[in-house]
Amino acid sequence: MRVSVFTDQGGRKYMEDVTEVIVEPEPGEDEPTPDDQEASHGGALPVSSLAVDSYPDLKDETTEIVQLTEPPSKRVRTEDRILLEETFSPGSVCPTEDQPSTSSRSRRSVGFFAVFDGHGGSEAAQFARDCLWEYIKKQRGFWSDCDREVCAAIRKGFVACHQAMWKKLPEWPKTLTGLPSTSGTTASVVVLRGNRMYVAHVGDSAIVLGVQDDPSVPFIKAVEVTQDHKPELPKERERIESLGGR
Repeated sequence: MRVSVFTDQGGRKYMEDVTEVIVEPEPGEDEPTPDDQEASHGGALPVSSLAVDSYPDLKDETTEIVQLTEPPSKRVRTEDRILLEETFSPGSVCPTEDQPSTSSRSRRSVGFFAVFDGHGGSEAAQFARDCLWEYIKKQRGFWSDCDREVCAAIRKGFVACHQAMWKKLPEWPKTLTGLPSTSGTTASVVVLRGNRMYVAHVGDSAIVLGVQDDPSVPFIKAVEVTQDHKPELPKERERIESLGGR
């Protein structure tokens, strides 16, 4: 597997965007998978997740996920930015097509790729880079072979990270007028597990998948996987206003 990261500060005085790239082994069959208490969610975050196998625009595409071959526990940290849409209804049963991966769970690798586009200070983006993956992978159901359970765990990981970030807020530098920090960040995440690709995001950092229909033709089609959480979108505006926002 090859991973490249490009960042460009341009003419900006500050660079508040960071990225995270981690490749590490999944828990072995003889190791207990981490369990975490269920995180409560008040509905304030537009966090969403999906397994690309079920994404409508990709139904007719042939997509190959290469096997992760990096050595165990290799962690690569970069300085740049990365986020989710939920396609399974809460409480729904796992879709029948969600069969366990054909690859063994013993010691295969899992890849985590994230972009955090910070604003109002770099603290939030850096906190998310340092903590989001840890919160995601310890949620109950994340190591499941059921897509619905994995997506639910990723969503809970986002919420747990958000709640932990709120607790750190008093420690961050205040604004020039003495108000609490306004630091925030997007979070756009891709997780590769076996033959599955899971996508998660909050904010407006888009994730785009390159699809090659014909290997003999050097042309890659860009498929937008995420939809930005912007108030100009009717669905997002409705969500904001239903929570008392404006």
